[in-house]
Amino acid sequence: MPTAVHELFIARVEDAILSRLKSIRERSGCTATFAQKVNPARSTEIRFPAESNPSDRRSKHEPDTSFWHDDAQYPGVVIEVAYSQKRERLAQLAEVYLLDSDASVQAVVGLDIEYGKKGSRKATSTVWRTRERDTATGKELYVEKEVTDEVFRDDAGNATDYPGLQLRLRDFAYEELVQEQLGDQDAEIHISSRQLCQFLDAAERKEQHSGSLGKHIISPSIKKRKRSKTPPEEIGSGDEAQYIQQERKVAKRSEDDDCDYEDQ
Repeated sequence: MPTAVHELFIARVEDAILSRLKSIRERSGCTATFAQKVNPARSTEIRFPAESNPSDRRSKHEPDTSFWHDDAQYPGVVIEVAYSQKRERLAQLAEVYLLDSDASVQAVVGLDIEYGKKGSRKATSTVWRTRERDTATGKELYVEKEVTDEVFRDDAGNATDYPGLQLRLRDFAYEELVQEQLGDQDAEIHISSRQLCQFLDAAERKEQHSGSLGKHIISPSIKKRKRSKTPPEEIGSGDEAQYIQQERKVAKRSEDDDCDYEDQ
């Protein structure tokens, strides 16, 4: 399960991207209009057709956060924060998001924070995208790393000089929609390594000091009373029949009222 550090960190990253989008919204033209339609959706379920499943069931995934355009079926950008159970399957997850969406997902960002690993505070970012190549049997869609394990915080916990997270406004929707609404226009969405490092540091401090943070204090003489737990009321067959009859009477009365209105 993700830790509080992961949750606090992803919240800050999400907020930073949204802040960049909001600044673009204040401009004029198609970039502003496009950015107004892009919003984050924390852990929103993404469903893909399960092509290899004979029962035609759909696979579903809940990324740590994702950004959706109002007119798109799938998010344009998906972000996952790696913890120990997820780290080894990040690349596989990226392939699922990118290929199963038919390249509607434009970029998958993996943020690997080695929180809790003894002797290291290193944190890295990886970005996956789809590419096309020619093969003997025709064109093939595949996934490759555009950025591979770029260190934004070193082992000692210091921010590095690497560029950080670099996205474009065009990344936030599928190609045809981007062409229709943006044309050749674009805008940069950049979060530096220093900012990513600050977000992670703040999340760690919050977690480390959670036991000493302030809270409201009530008098020891005040008793706290919660509602008593009672079993849900059971509806018998007789009650159910009575409810159905009442609903039918209400529906009939509504129909009669409509007829009276139409006759006027």
